[in-house]
Amino acid sequence: MTSERHVLIVSTVADIATDYVVRALTSAGVSHHRVNTEELPFARTLTFSLGDGIDPSLAFDGLEHRQPSAIWYRRVRSPARPVQMDAGVYEFCLQENRAALLGSLTSINARWMSHPANVWRAEFKPFQLRVAKQAGLHIPRTLITNEPSAIRQAFDSIGPMVIKPCRSGYAVVNGEECSIYTSRLLAEHLDFVEEARWSPAIYQALVPKRFDIRATVVGTQIFAAAIDSQSDPAAAVDWRHTVNPDLPHHAIELPRTVRDGLLDIMSRLGLTFGAIDLVQTPEGEFVFLEVNPNGQWLWIEDQLGFGISDAIAAWLAQT
Repeated sequence: MTSERHVLIVSTVADIATDYVVRALTSAGVSHHRVNTEELPFARTLTFSLGDGIDPSLAFDGLEHRQPSAIWYRRVRSPARPVQMDAGVYEFCLQENRAALLGSLTSINARWMSHPANVWRAEFKPFQLRVAKQAGLHIPRTLITNEPSAIRQAFDSIGPMVIKPCRSGYAVVNGEECSIYTSRLLAEHLDFVEEARWSPAIYQALVPKRFDIRATVVGTQIFAAAIDSQSDPAAAVDWRHTVNPDLPHHAIELPRTVRDGLLDIMSRLGLTFGAIDLVQTPEGEFVFLEVNPNGQWLWIEDQLGFGISDAIAAWLAQT
């Protein structure tokens, strides 16, 4: 790994959060190169070289840049299909491009925020929950299934429940992209429970809330915000469903045991950045819900003045 500071940023042109970190790196005089992944492979080229006695090197557009001391794996986005290109050829090109890009990146010896293999593994919510339990954090009673009888049994034994997707919070229905929020599972929904066979989902005990908590972890720093989701009925189950653009937020200091547990989760998952969702109950207990290895933070930074973008830039600039 090079001792000179140079940051390679793997992101997309649409990611405003990346813009903030790029500005922070620029202000600090840190050399960096941003790759917007939707430009590959149709608008840009990549070249990866290695061999006996040759260190791996990665170039874009035929221009070899300094080898990175740190790589920020922020976002990967596919380009649109060229008008004249066959759909099958397009899919082949995307697969080959992804293999070439990620295979080349992961061959470079650098500090990662975070390594793609760790990000992919950490995106599996059942695995997150198991790791959180191992780290000593409270988690909701959870059932992941597409078995209708198991759902009925859980509804009778667990009590009030919620349902949420195993992975994606979006679906395309009749050509339109729809958001999928965490929702209450009600008795009348069991009339249609046989349809649950089509897709496994996560069924969890409904955790009473005082606040939703978003803890953004950068290295070993934790920026924690309490979200007053219970002040808006639309946000009571899932705060992202709020209709209030001014939903109250405030900074919160997490108990030492919770902080230690969150850092333990991050270490076990191999992540150096994570956006972690928890619940603080009316009794003051903290319950882990999930971690997004590349979650958003700008709205918290804007509301509360957290220096998360600067913290990311500072972590990437270390040698």
